[in-house]
Amino acid sequence: MSIAAICAAAVVTAALALLLRQQSPQSAMLMSLAAGGIIVLSLIGNLPTVFSGVSAILTDAGVDSADIAILFKVMGICFVTEFTCDCVTEAGLMSLSTNVSFAGKILVLLTALPLFNNILAVIEELSGG
Repeated sequence: MSIAAICAAAVVTAALALLLRQQSPQSAMLMSLAAGGIIVLSLIGNLPTVFSGVSAILTDAGVDSADIAILFKVMGICFVTEFTCDCVTEAGLMSLSTNVSFAGKILVLLTALPLFNNILAVIEELSGG
């Protein structure tokens, strides 16, 4: 799906949701969530191309494949967390959105811990320690 189609679908959905919100707020929210899900699902087919391109760049730069896997996991956590937070915020549950965001940050930190160890090892090696 092209960015023009994505934007057009988003604008049409937003306009319909605004009109529908007066009569049925729940239906407007569900329509918005469905449109967001459809947009995300339509982009999933592009992920292998993105992963292979980024992986090739990082491999050429000499980055270890384990580190590349960690980076992809962190990116996935960030994308899923952001999408979820936006959906929950749209539903009017700001406190829940904040909690999901916090959970995503903690999971990113836990997932990235091996990278921090690698960075510390490089610093020790460079400093002669």
